[in-house]
Amino acid sequence: MNNSKASSEMEKFQVNRTTLWNEEQFREKTYLQIIKDFSLAGLEINSDKLKQNKTLEELAAYLEIQISNDPRPQLLYIIDLKEQQYSNLGFAIVQRIAFKVYLRLHFSQSH
Repeated sequence: MNNSKASSEMEKFQVNRTTLWNEEQFREKTYLQIIKDFSLAGLEINSDKLKQNKTLEELAAYLEIQISNDPRPQLLYIIDLKEQQYSNLGFAIVQRIAFKVYLRLHFSQSH
């Protein structure tokens, strides 16, 4: 995928992020992807507690707490985030994982 296509898709996602989050199927797929990615990094996330976070902001805050004392490099690699300082790492994680879910849903519907 060329960079302009990726940028275009990210812009569409940013515009529709809140609307997408309100869709139960999108939320569920995002929760499952979070569990999968964290598990691959050796970090266990309680599914029930994860799903109690109904807004993107709540979810970002929850994930920030979950990773505050755990090693992050492998998780960042799995999620495909650069190792850098983030003002809100939890939100960066949620946004990147939700974008992966968005791309998967978007491209599965267009084929």
